[in-house]
Amino acid sequence: MYCKICGSDNVMISLFSQCICKKCIDEITGISVFDETYDLYKNLIRILLGYYISEKHQLNPVN
Repeated sequence: MYCKICGSDNVMISLFSQCICKKCIDEITGISVFDETYDLYKNLIRILLGYYISEKHQLNPVN
C-alpha cells in the first residue's frame, strides 16, 4: 500500500481507514498552528474524514 499523502511505501499506519506513512503522521502531529503547512494538512485530514464518513445508505425494506 502507498501513503495517501506523499505516495511512499514505507511503514504504514491506518488513519480513518486510509494508509498513511509514519513520516507523514509525525509531520501532522508535530505541526504548529502558526506553520505555513498547517492549512494544507488540515485540508488533507478533512478529505480523509470525508472518505471515512461517507453518506450512509438508508435501508428501507418497503422499497
